This record gives sequence, C-alpha cells and structure tokens, in this order.
Amino acid sequence: MKNEHSDLIIKYLQGGLDSQGMDDFYTWVNENTDNKKLFFETKAIYDACCNSDSLTEDIRKSWDRLLQKKGIQRQIKSKWHQFGNYAAVSLVAVCLTSAFFLSNEHETKIATRYIGGDGLDADVVELPDGTQVCLGSKTIFRYENDYGNKQRTVYLEGEAFFEVAKDKDKPFIVKTKEQDIEALGTKFNVTAYPSDSLLTTTLLEGSVRLTTENRSQRAILKPNQQLVYNRNTHISSIFDVDAKQYISWTTGYYYFPEQSLKAILYRLSHVYGVQFTVNSERLNRRTFTGTFYRGQSIKDIMEIIHLSIPIRYKIDERHVTISEI
Repeated sequence: MKNEHSDLIIKYLQGGLDSQGMDDFYTWVNENTDNKKLFFETKAIYDACCNSDSLTEDIRKSWDRLLQKKGIQRQIKSKWHQFGNYAAVSLVAVCLTSAFFLSNEHETKIATRYIGGDGLDADVVELPDGTQVCLGSKTIFRYENDYGNKQRTVYLEGEAFFEVAKDKDKPFIVKTKEQDIEALGTKFNVTAYPSDSLLTTTLLEGSVRLTTENRSQRAILKPNQQLVYNRNTHISSIFDVDAKQYISWTTGYYYFPEQSLKAILYRLSHVYGVQFTVNSERLNRRTFTGTFYRGQSIKDIMEIIHLSIPIRYKIDERHVTISEI
C-alpha cells in the first residue's frame, strides 16, 4: 500500500480531510474494487481500536489473540500505527471480516462486534447459521457466544439488512433499544440509529413480528410494509411501500421517493458523517425524489438537489449550511 493512500485513508477515518481531500478520497476509493477492499481492510483495524492514543497496543493484542485462535506464528514488523504492513492488514480483514474480538473481560459474553462501513459497499457479515447481514454506515452490530443455542439473538445500533436463514426451532431476534424484531426466515431492513427519533423496519420477504417497549400490542408486517416508530411520541405507524427502494443502500445507492429535504439530509448525515444546518423551515418541508450514489461527493449531491430545489449552500469540511436563494 502506498504511503499516500495510507495517509489518505487514515485522515479520512480521523475526519481530517478538507473538501478537496474528501473529493480525492472518493475518487481514489471508487477507481476499482481493490481500492475499496483496501479501504475496508484498513478501516477494520482502525475501528477495532477506536482510540488512536492506544492504537499500537490494542492492535497488537487483538492480532495476538487472533493468531492464537488460528494457530499462526506471529511475524510482524514494528510501527503498527502507520498501517504499513499491508499483508498483516489483509490477513486480519480476511479472518475477521471487519470484526474484532473485545478485551478478555468481555469475551466470555460478547462473541463478536462489527462496525459498519461508510456505504461505499455494504459490509456483509455471515453469521454461524448462514444468515447474512449488510451493515449500514456507522452501524454497530454484535451477537453473543450463545448465539444459536436456543435462539438467535443479535443487537443493532444503526442500519442493517437481514437475510435470515430458516430455522423454525430457533427464532431470529434483532434487539434495538426499544424493540425486539422476530423472524423465522425472511428479508428485512432495520434503521435504528441511537440519535434518530424514528425507528424503521421494512419487510421485503416473509414476515416479522415487532414487540415495542411499553406497548402491549405486537405488530406483524407483510411484504412491502414498513413500520415506523416515533421515539418521541411513542406512536407506531404502518405504511405500504416498495421495499426494494429501502434496501438499495446495500449496493451503494440511496433512493429517496418524494421525501422532504429534512428527511433526505437526515439520512445523508449518517452516510457521510456530515452535519447539515438548514436556515429555512420552508426548505426543510420541500420534497425531492432522486437517487444518490455513495461515491458522489457532498458537493455533487448539493448540486443535484439545487437543480430541483433552489438553494444556496456552504460546505465547511464536515458541516454544510443551506439557505434559500
């Protein structure tokens, strides 16, 4: 891995790129699949450690635990924090598939914890029973050591699309802060970011049963139905939708069917890690239909919106201010 690409990735992960740097990063990462693979491999290590001050020690410990599990003799150069050893990064990514093993005091309970990517390509996790999970941007997903013994329970903070392997004797349950979502064999999408006021479940195939905190009545969804739970009002609503539109993000595309600018920017803030400020409530209510690809820069997206809705915008690194013309 070239030093310039290593520096570019690390600066992106640390939020240290300016607007030109962000454009350079997205241009590079979308040039080919190898670049995307390299980005997610590096991110797997970076996310595993979180705290840059303890990066070297944390990586070394995680690496040693992994090699002990695999029975491999550790051969590694110094200066882990520079991510210079591409072979080591690759091996970690292949073995962990973007996962990392937590410290010893937690390993007895939590088997594996995954960190979602940045939406360029969805991180795909395959569970022990064959269930596949696509992780959205800034998503935390985990399951415990007893997964599959009596039931299949996973925990979600963020967004994920589930393709659940059938096992009628062992229910599959997704736990969010306020809801339990139970399925047997089905495909569905859940959006449950901790900071969001809305918790959304969209069913593509099969059926799911939702149990919401402080609500005695359960809800059952049919294909192409969506349940939206408002955390502020504690009200649930079910809508008929085209479920395929709500899972397009798994391929890097975000489709917005006649949604308000406020809702669109809310979604994009998770995808890009950018804060939006709209200096007009009327603008917030304006509706927009469009499809964005994650590889587009924020500037590109603002220009696309500008073609449909007259706006003036200012991009200041990770903050975008929008106002009426």
